[in-house]
Formats: sequence, structure tokens, C-alpha cells
Amino acid sequence: MASREAGATPQPLGDDVPFAYQVIAHLAPRLGIAVELEPWGREVARLEFPDGRMAYFRHGNLDINRSGSADLARDKYACAHFLADAGLPVPSSFPIRALDEVKGEPNEQLTGFLAQHPWPLVVKPNSRYGGQGVEKVDNLPALLHAAERALRMDKIALVQPFVRGQDVRVVVLDGSPIAAYSRIPPALVGDGRRSIQFLLDDAYVDGDHAGPAKRLPDLGEATARLARRAGGLHRVPRSGEHVPLADAANVATGADVVDLSRALPADVLAMAVSAAQTAGLRLAGVDLLVDLGTEHAGFVPSQAHRELTHDGPRDRQCIVLEINSAPELDGFASLGEHQHALVERLYESILLEIATSR
Repeated sequence: MASREAGATPQPLGDDVPFAYQVIAHLAPRLGIAVELEPWGREVARLEFPDGRMAYFRHGNLDINRSGSADLARDKYACAHFLADAGLPVPSSFPIRALDEVKGEPNEQLTGFLAQHPWPLVVKPNSRYGGQGVEKVDNLPALLHAAERALRMDKIALVQPFVRGQDVRVVVLDGSPIAAYSRIPPALVGDGRRSIQFLLDDAYVDGDHAGPAKRLPDLGEATARLARRAGGLHRVPRSGEHVPLADAANVATGADVVDLSRALPADVLAMAVSAAQTAGLRLAGVDLLVDLGTEHAGFVPSQAHRELTHDGPRDRQCIVLEINSAPELDGFASLGEHQHALVERLYESILLEIATSR
């Protein structure tokens, strides 16, 4: 294949172009790298280095992690097993592989799990990302409904306990924490007078009523999700109560972002590094549930869907939720010039590593 001119001007970018491609297209000219985005799906791109060698990336997957480790990270149930085996605290999970296992009278294993973990619980697909298919449930019929939906997306639906806490992501590269931030789910804020239905109506007319999030999830999905909760759309939240519009604190589902790069304690960062190394990942976004004991400016407590294990730290509870082998950093980079520059340095160091290691 004929080599393209290094540093050639990338094709025009649009809102549908992955963030990683936008950053790399900006960095490529000064690094002597030609970059080309696949035009149909606009999700995969090719890098061509000055010596003619090539690499590919999709969204935030920059071809730096071993394929086996990346596959492990996508399998939440298997990854949690190996993290727990290494002594890291992880959430309890019950896998459902087919609705026949739990329809009618719940089987003995599920009955035992429900006896140990009171409602509400959370159901989610085992290998999806970005908060897809995550739903909080208050009873068995709702659990079965959410499991059926999750099994349409995945081979396994996971059931996990629901616990309030702060969702934190730590980005790790080669054993060092590079950035840390909290994801705050979009939420309605109760006033003690209006029902959830009225608050929804206002929120989607004027997004400022929806709390701290910059954007809102799909109205139909949010309405259906809240209608299945105890009290439904007619419930009147107490004054100041936050009612999440999404059951996962992901930027993809409308979460806002708070920079914690200089605020997280050393032991929390160390747990994230240990999790990434245990999974064999050089680059990772390690998702944690953290109780810092004190509120950080700008925090709204996220109602995270995880369990704190009994052997976790008593003075500062922390648990590894899951690991992302291809973290997309658009939410963090959008916080300001400092954060965007940090993300650019991260991508630049990865590109230079790929260029010299192949």
C-alpha cells in the first residue's frame, strides 16, 4: 500500500466523530502521523507512522492493551472474580444467563442472593458499557423485566446491590494515575410539592431544572424507568431529594463531571492502579465507589448501584466497580483548558509509545 503523506490534513470533523479521533487528528501533524477515519461508521481510524507501520483504534481503544486483558475488562463478572482473587473489594453479583432460570419461582441461588441483599437492586448487561441497560429495580417483576431487557443486549444479565455513594473514575497509564473525576448522574430535584411527572415536564422544557447535569437522557426511557419505581410518576419527592434520571453515572447517559485529580486520597488512587495492573491493562479507566467521608465542593451524592464489602476499608470505604480498557475522556476534557491539555498529553504519550514499540 502506498504511504500517505505524514501529517496530511484530516477530513472535516463533525459531532458524530469520536472524541479520541478529534484529539489524535489534532496531534498527528506534529508527530508525523497520518490518520484516516473510516467514513461509513466513523468509529474506526488508522494511524500510519513515518516508517510506514500502521495501527488502528476505535473510539478510546488505542491499541495499547493486550487483547486478552481488554476482553477480560469487558466481561464484568469474570473481571470481578480475578480482582477479588487478588484481594480487591468488588461488588457482589448474581448472573442470569436465561430468563427460564428465574421465571416463575426464583431458583435457590437467586432466592439466596435476594435474602442477603434487600431491595432495591440493580440489573445490567455483563459486557456493555456507557451505562447501557442499567436499571434500578424495587421488586421481582421489575427485576425480571430489566433482566429480559439486559439479555436482549448481552448473554448475561448481572444483578447487584444498590448502595449510595460517589462514582469515581481514575485513569491509569502504566501504573500511574493520570486523572480522576466523579460522574454525577442527571437528576430531578424535589420541592416537596410537585410530583415526579410535573418535575419531568419542567425538566425537559428547561434543562436547568434537571439538576447539575449538562444534558438529559431520552425522555421516553427516563419516564418509563421512573414509572416502574415505587410510587411511580405520581410520587412527590421531598424537598431537596435528588431523583436520578439515569441509573448509571456515565457521561454517555448525561452525567456531569467533577475533576478530582488533586482531591482523591493516595490509597484510593493506589487501589485503582492495583486494579488496572491485576487486569493486565496498561491504559484503563477504573471505576470506583468511594465514600470520602466529607463532601467535595460541587458534589451531589450519586445513588450508585454497588455493594460495599465487609472487608473494605472502614475509615474510607472504597470498592472497584468495573474497569474500562478504552476510556473515553471527552467529559473530563470538556471541563477546561487544563483538563483538555492533560488529555492531549495522555494521547500524545500513547501515540509515541505505539510508534516506538512496534
